[in-house]
Amino acid sequence: MAFDADTLKHFATGGEAARFVADEVIQACAKAIAEHGVFHWVLAGGGTPELCYRLLRDADMDWSKVHIWFGDERALELGHADRNETMANKALLDHVAIPQENIHSVDFTHGTQAAAEAYAQEIEGIDSFDLVMLGMGEDGHTASLFPNHDTLNSNSLAVAEFDSPKPPSERVSMGFKALNNHNQCFILATGASKKDVLQDINKGTDLPITFIENATWVVDKAAW
Repeated sequence: MAFDADTLKHFATGGEAARFVADEVIQACAKAIAEHGVFHWVLAGGGTPELCYRLLRDADMDWSKVHIWFGDERALELGHADRNETMANKALLDHVAIPQENIHSVDFTHGTQAAAEAYAQEIEGIDSFDLVMLGMGEDGHTASLFPNHDTLNSNSLAVAEFDSPKPPSERVSMGFKALNNHNQCFILATGASKKDVLQDINKGTDLPITFIENATWVVDKAAW
């Protein structure tokens, strides 16, 4: 289990946590572009990541060399208000000069299983992700990898989920094989709703989020 309470990054508020991660994104982007000419960044859904994205609108980043990926996506048409991509577009991507072809959308036109297979094939072309951002649900799920679901045992780079506990029931998620293939990872666990599950994890409970390796956990006072 990849959790050590002594290594948590503590902040007073979710806003301060978001600012810290935004600064880390800027540094990671510069480092990746200097080293290999491109920055592969996996986005998360959720309130604290959204604030982080808003803080990056005016960041000094070479957006032409940034490639955006999604840790998970809901089986909804492009542009739907409830897609993680739509949130990222409104918070950040619509405000920066990133080429459209650098945004790697999950396309559900041919169904959820086909979308997962296509995304896995696309991910296969990446040596590793430079930075992965993840959130955590109150049940300890991350991306769309839920407790006690068969997808947890998959060795696929992307998996189809047909029975999400939260609507919509169908989604595509990166699998652990993809999410753990990172140079840097931040898990944002902020807000009072995360307090109980963080205590469970600290006591040794195995949950999907605990199978993320070599991650920096970022918490606020309400959560810890």
